[in-house]
Amino acid sequence: MNKKSSFAWLLLTLGLCGSLTTVGQAADDLNSLEQQALRDAVAAAAPSVLQIETVGGLEKVGDQLAGGGPCSALVVTEDGYLLSSSYNFVHKPTSILASLPSGKRTAAKIVAQDHSRNLVLLKVTADEPLPVPTFVPREELRVGQWAIAVGKSFSPEHPNASIGVVSALNRVWGKAIQSDAKISPNNYGGALVDIQGRVIGVITSLSPQATGPQAGADWYDSGIGFAVPVTEMLPRLEKLQAGDDLRQGLLGISLKGNDVMADMPAIGAVRYNSPAQEAGIEAGDLITAVGGKPVVNQAQLKHLLEPMYAGDVVALTLKRGEETVELKATLTDLLVPYAHPFLGILPIRDAEGVVVRDVFEGSPAAKAGLAAGDVIVKVNDKPAASAAELRTQIATQDPDAAIQLVYRRGEEEKEAEIMLGTLPTAIPGELPLAWTKEPEQPAQPPKTGEIEVRLAEEPNAAFAWIPDDYSGDRRYNLVVLVQEPGEVDKQATIDAWKEACQKTGTILLSVSPASKERWTPSETGVIRKCIEQLAGKYSIAPLRTTLVGISSGGAMAYMTAFENREAIAGVVTMTAPVPRGVQPPNNDPLHRLAIFTLYDDKSPQAGQLKKLDEALAKMKFPVTHRGVGSGADKLTAEDRTAITRWLDSLDRI
Repeated sequence: MNKKSSFAWLLLTLGLCGSLTTVGQAADDLNSLEQQALRDAVAAAAPSVLQIETVGGLEKVGDQLAGGGPCSALVVTEDGYLLSSSYNFVHKPTSILASLPSGKRTAAKIVAQDHSRNLVLLKVTADEPLPVPTFVPREELRVGQWAIAVGKSFSPEHPNASIGVVSALNRVWGKAIQSDAKISPNNYGGALVDIQGRVIGVITSLSPQATGPQAGADWYDSGIGFAVPVTEMLPRLEKLQAGDDLRQGLLGISLKGNDVMADMPAIGAVRYNSPAQEAGIEAGDLITAVGGKPVVNQAQLKHLLEPMYAGDVVALTLKRGEETVELKATLTDLLVPYAHPFLGILPIRDAEGVVVRDVFEGSPAAKAGLAAGDVIVKVNDKPAASAAELRTQIATQDPDAAIQLVYRRGEEEKEAEIMLGTLPTAIPGELPLAWTKEPEQPAQPPKTGEIEVRLAEEPNAAFAWIPDDYSGDRRYNLVVLVQEPGEVDKQATIDAWKEACQKTGTILLSVSPASKERWTPSETGVIRKCIEQLAGKYSIAPLRTTLVGISSGGAMAYMTAFENREAIAGVVTMTAPVPRGVQPPNNDPLHRLAIFTLYDDKSPQAGQLKKLDEALAKMKFPVTHRGVGSGADKLTAEDRTAITRWLDSLDRI
């Protein structure tokens, strides 16, 4: 038994108020002194951790019963202000009670919230000064030092404690300290304490990928837990005390590339009417420093920008060609919803340059007279050398300005002034062929038909189907079936999808949850890994990769798509809501996400699902809806044809 587990066992069996006895004859003086120091650290911090009880509110949050038991909060001022985790109040209680160190129970109220770090500020009515602990700054912390998670969930007098170490100092993009102490809802809102009894931070649920008060709560018992440093919250306390919520600061830029560790912070697009645009940042700029601190990759940029709040002023150093530009931007909490500009064409995928495969009926391109076979040459005097380049050029256009388009028809060069539209939501009809050249036949072609997909570190069952005419010189569409819990009939699944996939050049991937009962939020990473493994062997287009899920599989598809915008361009759901607590991301100029919903328009759930469609459309996501028959819980052949046609059109420009 190691040091941490032996002390945790003693706390469990004897309680913090009991006296520690010798652990066998082999226990030496050093071990006893260490245990005494840990016990003293808990005792020093415990009076500043209060038990909080909530009354009333929602019975369920999403698919889960709301936790109605006691939780914890940390004293930050002696006149009654406390910090706690937003997770503890996600069920919107009608009243809140706090147990003071004297034993008195008193009313508390939520004053304000920090939506970026999932914290709430509470105020208790107290006629006694509350004990404020000593707070330790982040710069004094070291990886590997003792860290003790302290809560008051089980008793207002005696703390529950879990022993671990500080495992990282700048997690969740610089917002939190990470510890391997057993952190769970039982100590959310409590304190992470060092060996001297000083408070490192407030324990809360956080995730580097997802947002919302429940993000990260599924990591319980995984050795990953987070605490927000209190010393970094104290300067913000006055604003919270005034009742003003804190929200993450947004600059309004999209970066080129998908690898945050390897890619430079080069700006691919600037959001319209954003702080970035107002400050004079331009597409093509390279960020070299933030607040005087050098950055060489996107991860470093995120670590410096993401901890900042709306209203903060950020100083940026940019490289623009050979010029160095210094500027400042005031971050905002809300960006104008971005709608992808739409020209109205589908490009041929294996052509040199940009050759029009099809023109969407009624689109700006159709109104300007473009036709299949035309070659687009320039946009606003800038060459369009490829479909990818043209797509980026169109995505970064001012939505209120016309573009000057130069295109070639045969030997004749033509010009057109075009006001761009927005992405269509209609399901396309039969589309022309996307390829004009015969596929190459390698000497050793890859395996086609059914193949197994297995992750060594995950128990999830997965398989794929590859079209018989697969050729590595083409990039294929990908349908990812996010299966409902339970057994999956492989052959029946392949037989159902085979015809529609073969016709549209689509690879099929099926992924099931590890449990036969439900998906867990952390399995979004499993779905992503399955896609990556398949893409390592077969040529797949992220721009034409979509998740398809029914019911709980659809809810999981939403979560996975929202977290993996650079790898997933579409999500198709049947009778499925976005899980409560999951916040759709802002629409992004360089990472498209299209949504296709299917449900019975006369069902009891239709009203809620229609409101979801409307909310997503308000965020400027292109939302396509297709009605299904009463009681339908499976996709029909017609549904699958519509889905694969829709998917085959997602590289539209």
